[in-house]
Amino acid sequence: MSFLSKDRFEAMQTKLAASYNVKTVTEMFNLEVPKAVALINAVQQSIAFLQMVSIINVTDTKGDIVTLHAPTSIAGRTDTTSADKERVAQVVGNKTARTYETVQTNFDIALRYSDVDAWRRFSDYDRRILAMIYRRIGLDQLLIGWYGKSCAKDTNRTTNPLLQDVNFGWLYDLYTNKPENYIKAETGKKLQLGKGGDWNNLDQLAYELLTLIPEENRTGNEMVLVGRRIVAWESGKIFEVHGQTPSEKTKFALLSKTYGGLPATTPACFPDNGVMVTDPANLQIYIQEGSLRRQLIDNPKRDQIEHYQSQNECYRISDLDAAAAVNYEDIEFVSNSTGSSDQGGGSEQGGGTGEQGA
Repeated sequence: MSFLSKDRFEAMQTKLAASYNVKTVTEMFNLEVPKAVALINAVQQSIAFLQMVSIINVTDTKGDIVTLHAPTSIAGRTDTTSADKERVAQVVGNKTARTYETVQTNFDIALRYSDVDAWRRFSDYDRRILAMIYRRIGLDQLLIGWYGKSCAKDTNRTTNPLLQDVNFGWLYDLYTNKPENYIKAETGKKLQLGKGGDWNNLDQLAYELLTLIPEENRTGNEMVLVGRRIVAWESGKIFEVHGQTPSEKTKFALLSKTYGGLPATTPACFPDNGVMVTDPANLQIYIQEGSLRRQLIDNPKRDQIEHYQSQNECYRISDLDAAAAVNYEDIEFVSNSTGSSDQGGGSEQGGGTGEQGA
């Protein structure tokens, strides 16, 4: 690390220490609640879709699922003139056996001296470094939310590049605890999307998922979360026919922002072949207060600086009745022209990390 880089890095360490009211950040330290909340917010603000997700700070390691909106109807009337009748308040949310349990998750990152030296020319040196770290943490949280299937004591990034073994994610929660809202193919078969398949188009699929959500559980803020490959397939069908007609292309550009009558988006890290319908606020990340720890050090033995952060997390869907999805690993596409199937490659390796409005 060059002299100027080292000077700026040490100034960054001093600034962080003062911000968190600790003697030094070279040793692991706990974040007090106000500072912890600010850090959680900084990570959430770094990713557009993550801003729609409910980040919930909890005191206990384990507890009941928190209901942030009323998923059931509450309006009614009771004839209180009758001696044996009185008004009864409706409990919101299904509290039966729905709990969260946070586990420690480490977000540790190393930056090589060559990268640090390249950034030394920027006046907002420390902000650039921290912004990059926060964004990576946010992307990892979404990867866990979409792909998480287990919670290993010793995770393996080589065999689980999409963080499948870090924690149980949202799709796994839906598949495990509300399987009737998680459409999965029969053994040895696929879910076909295209003319003559299970759904002729994405509109039909999105609407069927919406019908799995009872009307009393809908918030009015439901969205279609759709993968890039499915959007590309749907777009390709239209452009193949109307690609040379500017007016039709313009109409499709407007229609492709909605499917099944719902607004659509492609969240960061969402499976390429995935489709899910829910209110994004229904997706929750629980973070235990007092569990956030940080450390920022210079490690000359590895020619790099290192940032360590850990926090206790859990991923849950607040109202399982208010979410529906297809198993992205089962999707394949039906070609309209040949009648053949283009297997959707349900492999988890197809997950991207981009984010766009669909």
